[in-house]
Amino acid sequence: HGGRGDRPVHNAIPSEQELKAGGLPSGAKAPEKKVYPVRREFLSITPNVDLLRATCISRLPEIQFGQKKGTSTNSFLVRTKQLLNPTKDRVLIDLPSNSYDYDLASWLSELGMLSRLNAVIITRLNPERIPALVSLLSELSSTNEKVQLYMSKVAYQYVQEQGLKNKELRRLLEQGAVLNIAGSGTTINVGGGEVLTFVPIPTARWPDLVAVHYSQDQVLFSSSFFAAHEALEAGVCFDEGGWGEHSSAVRFYFDTMLAPAARQVSKALDRLKLNEAEVKAANPALDLMLGPVKGLLKEVNEAVLGADDGVAEPLPVSYIAPIHGPIIRSSVMQTWLKYKEWTEEQVRLLDTSSVVVLYASAYGNTAALAQAISRGITKAGVGVITLNLEQCGAEEVEEAVSKSQGFVIGSPTLGGHLPTQVQTALGTVMRVGSQKPCGVFGSFGWSGEAVDIMEGKLKDAGFPLAFPSVRCKFKPDEDMLFRCEQSGTDLAQQIKKNLRVKERGAAVKIAAAENASGMLLSVGRIIGSLCVLTAKDGDVESGMLASWVSQASFDPPGLTVAVKKDRAIESLLPIGNKFVLNVLAEGRDRKAMREMVIPRGPSEDRFANLETERSEISGARILSDAASYLECEVSDRMEAGDHWLVYATVLDGKVLDDVPAAVHFRKVGNSY
Repeated sequence: HGGRGDRPVHNAIPSEQELKAGGLPSGAKAPEKKVYPVRREFLSITPNVDLLRATCISRLPEIQFGQKKGTSTNSFLVRTKQLLNPTKDRVLIDLPSNSYDYDLASWLSELGMLSRLNAVIITRLNPERIPALVSLLSELSSTNEKVQLYMSKVAYQYVQEQGLKNKELRRLLEQGAVLNIAGSGTTINVGGGEVLTFVPIPTARWPDLVAVHYSQDQVLFSSSFFAAHEALEAGVCFDEGGWGEHSSAVRFYFDTMLAPAARQVSKALDRLKLNEAEVKAANPALDLMLGPVKGLLKEVNEAVLGADDGVAEPLPVSYIAPIHGPIIRSSVMQTWLKYKEWTEEQVRLLDTSSVVVLYASAYGNTAALAQAISRGITKAGVGVITLNLEQCGAEEVEEAVSKSQGFVIGSPTLGGHLPTQVQTALGTVMRVGSQKPCGVFGSFGWSGEAVDIMEGKLKDAGFPLAFPSVRCKFKPDEDMLFRCEQSGTDLAQQIKKNLRVKERGAAVKIAAAENASGMLLSVGRIIGSLCVLTAKDGDVESGMLASWVSQASFDPPGLTVAVKKDRAIESLLPIGNKFVLNVLAEGRDRKAMREMVIPRGPSEDRFANLETERSEISGARILSDAASYLECEVSDRMEAGDHWLVYATVLDGKVLDDVPAAVHFRKVGNSY
């Protein structure tokens, strides 16, 4: 980590006094943390590995849950062969967040497994997982035996830091635990010549991240890599249905959580390369499936799992066990290859255009805003470098900002001021930013001076703000996260315009038509009805002009709509969501077209100047002046270059006026 490994790098949690100084009046309380109910399951992965899965079907607000498929949080038990104490024959891997309504320690006790633990491995640690650690150590303290705790150096420093603030945690650590730092290549002997091997895979958001490989059953406990937020049916352990069934959830998790750290992810994947021959031997069914990507497999013919220098014994992987989602068995190699492909795509974007997202976060709220903004930037095809200001120094900030085409900076408010790290970073970007497009965001408990301070300084220095500053009180809700995503997209589009990547005026279109190839001219002759697609999800709604619309099936009646990846409405169209497709009437299409193409801020009402009604099925807007409308539900999505192809079944519809539909004619096939 650039020589910063000797100091804690996790978010500093302010004390109650600091929080009050940050704007909460005396006696005021922050909103209580919401806890979600779960379905607990104890399932077997292999003869020596069991899964403790807590499945949540509730709708969680964070941006990474945008597909609304629910989620699961996974912990694992590995059987060991302890000759000195045969009753201590289990290693626990991963602790759950306190967002979920269950206590892991109590569950282990119910299963008769708590007393059998000889070690606990923590692959990822944050404030939400500290309560699970305290509960576990408290339950284990009754055995009068110390448990071995294994974690990365960063997590070790964080635990020590939290122990200074939490007397009960400090007491339990001193009396009931032995802390071990697990670095690259660290192993735990589990008996019979088999080992658990540690592989550090840090990212900006999770600097403590570590994966673990179990040699006997060829299981890779991958922590937050290869994870997915989706709730599986009861009793289902693996990725049933293969890659096609789960790919959208895996991709969405990657896009929201890992794409902003593409260069770090690339290094981690170099440590997690899989052995082609071993994987195929463990999963013969993959042989046929991997035919189309045979050429790519040559890149991964030697394993270097767990080595920083690429020198290690080949280690096979038959199962990938992430902290969320299904256990990957049928698509191990394909999942890795897709991660590699997506990561390389993000790195290529960084080489052409990039935005630096800088933030500090006290309780994770500002981090959630940063994550949503980053998601909006990557959606628009611009690379993102996310830097937690408590993890990096001024030199790293200066280098990243100087090479970027824009930046965003976010901060909580502490004592009515900016945290020291943010003050330092703000001075750096003002010195090297050269009036690049930028944005400001922050969360607060009461007054929120931090955003005003940053905005004022940047404006005074002549920096152009690409979107209205984002101010969030306490934890962001869905509407706030949607606004952040739109803000990130607005900044990215401004940068692309500045780079003349997206700038196509009327003169450019005419020149393109005159000079276009026969292929593009032919593609331009494909026509479609001119429509307005509207969608609503909770308090969030949006609309877009759509002409790439086509009927796709008779039974059930279905259609496809192509949605560009940087459209704000794209995040409102996950599988299962409903929308309205308004077919515009010939001769009455200009007003709706104008309102849909006018640039608007994230909080502006796109329908303010149109006569509309609310759909009883979806709540989305029905344009009163349309020729007809269709009520639709998203059934599937397919990635199609720079668009998503959305397939939807038609639930209902009505002809409002028996007139011809408006049709969109183009001259060339490389623009709308």
